[in-house]
Amino acid sequence: MESISRSGGEITLLVDEAIYGRIAVLKSCYWFTDRCFIFIYRHDEKHLAIRLAAKSNSLGLDAVVGEFENALLDHQLRFEIARETATLRELIVAKAFAEGDVLEDPPVGDDRDPVEQATEVPPNGKEDE
Repeated sequence: MESISRSGGEITLLVDEAIYGRIAVLKSCYWFTDRCFIFIYRHDEKHLAIRLAAKSNSLGLDAVVGEFENALLDHQLRFEIARETATLRELIVAKAFAEGDVLEDPPVGDDRDPVEQATEVPPNGKEDE
């Protein structure tokens, strides 16, 4: 991330969209709205520009920029991890609700082992002829 302009109590940063997604940028910006006025705009086809303006003259903007860069990395990694583990989380939640008997309708399908099902003896005790 690089600074493209600095003046008094404000700084503008360029964010490479090949590295950081739009959602990570927006979430990071939101977390700094208590300390800064923030304006986001497209700098060029590959970069977003983030203008951070201090709400207070006593705010050390250099420290805020460092914290913002860390927050941006944190949000991007959280997004990547959530994407990578989405299926596993959905399975865990579905299993928990199914075992807790809190679903109105039972889950679709059979959660038994297909190999185990293939070796089961039918209720009448006879194998299919």
